[in-house]
Amino acid sequence: MRRAIFALVFAATAVTTSVTQAGWTEFWEGVHLDWHRMNCWPEPFVHADRDLVRQPLLAMTDNGWRMQNTLSDHLFDVEKNTLTQAGALKVRWIVTQAPPHRRTVFVLRGASPDATLARVEAVQESITQLVPQGARPEVLLTDVIPVGGSGDYFDAVDRALKDSIPPPRLPEASGPTGSGGN
Repeated sequence: MRRAIFALVFAATAVTTSVTQAGWTEFWEGVHLDWHRMNCWPEPFVHADRDLVRQPLLAMTDNGWRMQNTLSDHLFDVEKNTLTQAGALKVRWIVTQAPPHRRTVFVLRGASPDATLARVEAVQESITQLVPQGARPEVLLTDVIPVGGSGDYFDAVDRALKDSIPPPRLPEASGPTGSGGN
């Protein structure tokens, strides 16, 4: 009889224990996961936040370099679509002085496809003279007109500003000129 009672109690305990164990392992795994998440909290999210902040800055930097490396209308001869001296110097600066990963030359499209093709060929020829062998910078077309103008215009503005400045004058002296001795 004792054995029967013991078997019955053991069976009841086993059934009760299996019912109470339901979800217990998952619960402790969740506690363990939550503990790790709380103790390393900002790290998983910092990288995504940094990327979101950097993306506009990277786009602005790329656009700035595109503007800097764009050869616009005033750097080409109007009739022949060849590089002017200023245009050749700008190509030289891009090819030799710009950071290596920023050495892309952007050419503003001309008035016609033939003019655009002549501009690109003139730039390619200039690059070939500067870099006879090895990797050459890329030449890409753009429709974005950079802010700026010809050097003649800016020189005229600067000269007009300097010509409009009155000559310096000291005010008339008033009152006694002595120090009034002590």
